[in-house]
Amino acid sequence: MPRSGDPPSTTRGPGPVAAVHRILIVTALACALVYAAWELRHWGQTGSLGAALVGALALVAAAGLGVYLRSLRGLGAKLTPLDGGPSAHGRKS
Repeated sequence: MPRSGDPPSTTRGPGPVAAVHRILIVTALACALVYAAWELRHWGQTGSLGAALVGALALVAAAGLGVYLRSLRGLGAKLTPLDGGPSAHGRKS
């Protein structure tokens, strides 16, 4: 914790937002896969067409989340300004 006489931190960047976002997406991906397995198991036991459709939809959602997660690879670099100064926000010095 900074002392009262210390200057404020000048570190710029996404902070924990990028990491937390990835954690939430991974959690959603895991839940979609578990739900798909549950529905497809139910379909295997009962032959219910509804369970098969919902299970397939959950697999499509999991695939979409996987593609989205892969697209987040450079998120930290995209959220971090290049020079950290006022011109990083589009203003000219």
